[in-house]
Order: sequence, then structure tokens, then C-alpha cells
Amino acid sequence: MNERGFTLLELMFTLCIAVILLAIGIPSFSNQIQSAHVRTTAHTMLESVNHARTLAITHGKRATLRHLGSWEQGWEVFIDENDNGMLDDDEVVIQQHGPLESVSVVGNQPLQQYVSFIASGESRYVGKANGGAFQAGTFTVCPTTPGAGYELVLARSGRLRMDKLTEEECAAS
Repeated sequence: MNERGFTLLELMFTLCIAVILLAIGIPSFSNQIQSAHVRTTAHTMLESVNHARTLAITHGKRATLRHLGSWEQGWEVFIDENDNGMLDDDEVVIQQHGPLESVSVVGNQPLQQYVSFIASGESRYVGKANGGAFQAGTFTVCPTTPGAGYELVLARSGRLRMDKLTEEECAAS
């Protein structure tokens, strides 16, 4: 009677090869997950800023995107009825994003607290219904561990563009 199967030596050899392949592949897979997470966060931030701009244009009123303590803790978009840049009791949150994990979002000085748009779609500091000094700046979106990221650049016109950052540029920010 001829039985077919694997010997113990063959099984051990196959298992060793599988372990070696996993040891090589897992770090690369982790980097891919981190990269996708940072890219998703940058796109979500871009969409939220664009949503605030669209709200301002369609409603003909100031719309503001404001962080919830810090940009990593999340943000909210609302129609700013009294042009003060704060969410008041009579104002309604249109969009909200919760806390971020393993991603750092930092706005430079003009964008540390909020981004606000007037009815023309221009980004302006709060204060007047259709005025205020123009607001332009950058958000830096990087992983909390070493890795590449993105920079979201807000132009005077209110448009936002996304540029890639190297790992070194993220480490320096």
C-alpha cells in the first residue's frame, strides 16, 4: 500500500519559508497601511475645506471649518451666522470629523484655529460678513511615526491644493 503525504521535514521546510516571507512582507505592508491612512486623512481634510467653501458660496454666508481643540482631535464645518468664527448655540454643525489616529495635522499661523470663507468663496479672517483680511496658509499632514506626508496649501482665492512631502520634510515640521 502506497500512502501519499508530506514528511515532517518537508512541512518544516515549507513553514520556514513561509515565516521568512512574512518577516519580509509585514513591515512593507505596515508602511503601505500608514501611507494610505495619511493620504486618506489629507483627502478628508481637503474635502472638508472644499465643503466649507461650497457652503459659503451656495448659502451666501460665511462658512467656517474649526478644529475641536486641535486638528488631531477633529473638526467641524458650520455656517457662521454672526461672523465670529465660533460655533454658537444658534448655529448648526453641517459636517463633523472625529479624532485622528497616528496622523498629525498642523496648520501654520494663519490656519492654526480655523479656515473661514465668505460668500465669494475667498478665505478670509472672521470679523465682517463679506470682508476681513485674506487668509492663506498651509496644513501639514504627516504620520506620527517616520514617513512621508502631504501639505495642503490654501491660496488667497480660497482654493486648496495638495502637495507631497518627503519623510525628511515631515520630520522637520
